[in-house]
Amino acid sequence: MHTLTSTRGARRPMHWFWAMAALLAVWASAWPVQAQQAPGQWGLRLLATHVLPPEAVARFAQFQQKSAQTLPAAAQPGEPLAGSETWQGPETDLTTGGSPYTLVVRATGAALADGDVATRLQLGWVLDGTLNKVLLPEMAQKNARAGQVVELVGASLPVTLKADRKAAPVIEFNAAPNLRLDSVQIEVWSGMRPSSPIELLMAWVPILLGIAALGFLWWARRI
Repeated sequence: MHTLTSTRGARRPMHWFWAMAALLAVWASAWPVQAQQAPGQWGLRLLATHVLPPEAVARFAQFQQKSAQTLPAAAQPGEPLAGSETWQGPETDLTTGGSPYTLVVRATGAALADGDVATRLQLGWVLDGTLNKVLLPEMAQKNARAGQVVELVGASLPVTLKADRKAAPVIEFNAAPNLRLDSVQIEVWSGMRPSSPIELLMAWVPILLGIAALGFLWWARRI
């Protein structure tokens, strides 16, 4: 009887341990969705906002239409189109103290038909006449309705400067599947954004789980 009681007693802390681990995992999975709504998530300070002129957006739309008409029959849906249309913004004074710098693009438009919408864009900086591209993942929204207005937001990888420079942001347009592009803007963010309380808590998750596991092992040895 004593053995049965001890076994049941050992299971109870284990249940609490796994319950806490599951709760922390739920918080961790939910946070990225919430982070998309957090103000100032791209840096400490917004240096500049460049709204592309209507003629630039119109060139993107014309490029999209022309590329669709000349798309080879062998190409599969979803493959990137050859070539691009480029827009370059005004120069911005960047300092080493303001590093890192992050480019954020916001593309707004309407879904042409029911289904997924996306944009394939490339961001970069022009430094001393040379284009330096930075990685920007494809921006997409699933299951849009025909005519639905959508805003697709993406951020480049932060760039750190070794010397004070003047740089101009650049955006290259490749394609916008199932999207009528109406407006595009680029934001220049400076500095590394501060961590939120939730993110700080998530950073402690491995340590908290380790402490809980050690506590359970210590308790189990006393049984």
